[in-house]
Amino acid sequence: MSDVVALRSPKSLPLEAVLILVPVVLALAGLVIRYAGYAATVPDASLANFADGMCRWDCDWYVKLAERGYDGFPTPTLINAGNWAFFPLYPMLVAIAKALTGLDTIVAATGLSILLCIGSARVAWPLLGRDLRAYSLFSAFLVAGPFSIWFTTFYTEVLFLFLTTCVFAALERRRFVLAGIFAALLSATRIVGCFIVFAIVIELWRAHREAGGTWRDVIPGVLKRPDWLLAIFIAPLGLFAYMLFLHLRIGDAIAFSHVQRAWARPSGLPPMFLYDALFDPAPGAALPTFSQQLALGTLVGYGLAITLLVRRQFGMGIFALLCLTAPLFAGMASMLRFTAGLAPLAIQFCRLLASRRWLFAIALLVFLAGGYFTTIGWLTGYLSLV
Repeated sequence: MSDVVALRSPKSLPLEAVLILVPVVLALAGLVIRYAGYAATVPDASLANFADGMCRWDCDWYVKLAERGYDGFPTPTLINAGNWAFFPLYPMLVAIAKALTGLDTIVAATGLSILLCIGSARVAWPLLGRDLRAYSLFSAFLVAGPFSIWFTTFYTEVLFLFLTTCVFAALERRRFVLAGIFAALLSATRIVGCFIVFAIVIELWRAHREAGGTWRDVIPGVLKRPDWLLAIFIAPLGLFAYMLFLHLRIGDAIAFSHVQRAWARPSGLPPMFLYDALFDPAPGAALPTFSQQLALGTLVGYGLAITLLVRRQFGMGIFALLCLTAPLFAGMASMLRFTAGLAPLAIQFCRLLASRRWLFAIALLVFLAGGYFTTIGWLTGYLSLV
C-alpha cells in the first residue's frame, strides 16, 4: 500500500503511467534477454530470424493454422494427425494482425503476444492487491521470466492467461455479463477454458449471499436475474461454436479429442501419472529427470491452488484445480506449460514472492536469469519445456 501512496505524490509519475511503463520496460528487457540466449545457441543468429527461430514445437502448427486454416478430412498430406486439436481463437487473431500489418505470421504473432502480456499485467492490477512489487513480478513473469518463451511467441497460453485475468477482474467488479463474454472467448482458446463457468457460478453464489440470500433461495434468486443466467449460458459458447464448425467441416464435433490418438497420448488416473513421474528412476543423475521436473511443477501448481482456497479465493482455486487435473488424465506431457499458463496460480505466486522486499529482489533476479537459461533450453530441445 505504501508503494501505491508514494506513486500518487506530486513528485512521482501518475500511477497509470507507471502501470504501463513497468511491463513495457520489462518487455524490452525480456527481448534482450531472450535474444542473448538465442544468439548464444543458434549459429548465424540475427534479429531478422529471431522471431522465427523462437518458434518451436506446437508453434509451427499454429503458424500453419493461421495461414491455411483447418485441415479437411482426410488431411491434405495424408498424415495421421490433423490440426483440429488446436483451438481457433488465437490463430484467428494472429491472421487478422498479419492482414492488418502485412508482417510475417510469426512476427505478427510475437508482437501480439507481447501486447497481450502487457494487457494481462494491467488487467491483473486489482487482482494483485494493487501491490506494485507483485505487479512488477507478474509483469516480469510474463515478458522476461523463465516461461516468457511461451508467452511471447505463438502459443495460446498468453491469450488464455489474458482472458482468464479479464474474467476474474470482471467478476471482482460484479460485472457478470462481461465475465461471461470473456469466458466464451476463453472456451474458444483452450478446451479447459469451459471450466471457468464454475468460477462464475461460485461468484454468483457469493453475490447472492452478499445480498442476504441463502442456499434455499439461490435458484429462484438467480432466475430473477436474467443477466446472471446469461453469464452462465454464454460462458461455453466458444467451445460450442468450434464443435459446430468441426461438425460441418469434417463431420466430427469432437475431433479435437479424437485426434489426440495420433500423438499416442496415454490415458489413466492423474495420481498414478504423478507418482510414476515423481519417482522416475534416474541412476546417478545429479538433477531431476524431465518427468520429475514436470511432476514437481505440477505439485507446485496444486500447492498454489490450495493456497487460493485457504485464502477464500474459491473461484480462482477451483478453476485452477480443474485446469490442472483435466490434462493429467492424458499424462504429464506439457504440464509445466499448462501450470505456468494459469493466471490464478501466477498471480498468487507473485503475491507470495512480493510479501518481503528481500524476497521480491531475489525473485526478480531469478526471473530475469531464468529467461536467459530457459531460452537456451527451449532452443536445444529441453523436453520439460515442450
